[in-house]
Amino acid sequence: MNKIRFQVQLTTDNIVQYAHSIASPLQRIGGAAVAPSTMPVTFWKTADVPWLPMKAAMIHGTQQFTYHAPLMAGMNLNCELTLLAVEHKNGRSGVLTFYTHSLFCCHRGSPIAVAETVLIGRGE
Repeated sequence: MNKIRFQVQLTTDNIVQYAHSIASPLQRIGGAAVAPSTMPVTFWKTADVPWLPMKAAMIHGTQQFTYHAPLMAGMNLNCELTLLAVEHKNGRSGVLTFYTHSLFCCHRGSPIAVAETVLIGRGE
């Protein structure tokens, strides 16, 4: 299985918590909190990603975000996470595994964000 679907509800609280955790100023449009641009990487916490090792520490490699509109409090997002590639490479500290993903999010049936992310695990 290399694709999962899940939903994310953006709330003011989770946007504020994430913005504070990365020391990002909170932005608002019409009074609604706007999610920082890197927030989609946290959406995976709401889903069970079966191809990622449960106990392995992961670090982010490259990340790229494309937006059709800002992510704002009150939105309910339908998300699809796809595993595009898995590569094993030898590093100085042993074998590294590179997981390349695409996260596609829609709001009310329209595309709103795409996040391309590479996660790196060690020793798998």
